[in-house]
Amino acid sequence: MLEAVRERMPSKSAAEAASIAGTAVSVVTRFVREAPDVVEATLRAAEEAGIKDQVAPIFETAIQYLDEEFDFIPDSVGLAGVIDDAYLIYGLMQEISERHRALSGKTLLPSLTFLVMQDIKRLIGDPTATRLEMAIVAFARRQNVKDTIEQIARRIGGEGLAMEMPSTAKMPGERSPLADVPDLELGRRWSSA
Repeated sequence: MLEAVRERMPSKSAAEAASIAGTAVSVVTRFVREAPDVVEATLRAAEEAGIKDQVAPIFETAIQYLDEEFDFIPDSVGLAGVIDDAYLIYGLMQEISERHRALSGKTLLPSLTFLVMQDIKRLIGDPTATRLEMAIVAFARRQNVKDTIEQIARRIGGEGLAMEMPSTAKMPGERSPLADVPDLELGRRWSSA
């Protein structure tokens, strides 16, 4: 992933590009590492809200996706290969939280939990980011993982559709740690779907 950042920044000095790349890797690594914590926090919050049984199939879908061989970005390419897995997990947990908000007026998790998703989406790039967002909606409806991925790949092929996930607005005056990172199109670079 470091190399992908450096390739997209030919006008920057080697030191500037390395610094920006290091920040990107740090933020993405934290995003991936914290995905299980977000699942656990969502599960606890769903239990406290008395909706655990209703959302359990969505958690099962998330686990099923992680075990699936057919992936949007192959896991074998390292950090870039697990970013789609983490993005899908966060997206499903955000979907659960937002659905609860629509029904009860309260989110299960603070919106700040999902703030970095728009930047991660930009790093993944289209069409893969759009495929992931379509999968999040389909999986939240408890559709079969493998069939859904194949349908999405056939439906939009190499083209992406602009879609926004809920709760991704930046706080006023807040600067993203990934603001200086160029679009990497990680999904296009390593996409298997």
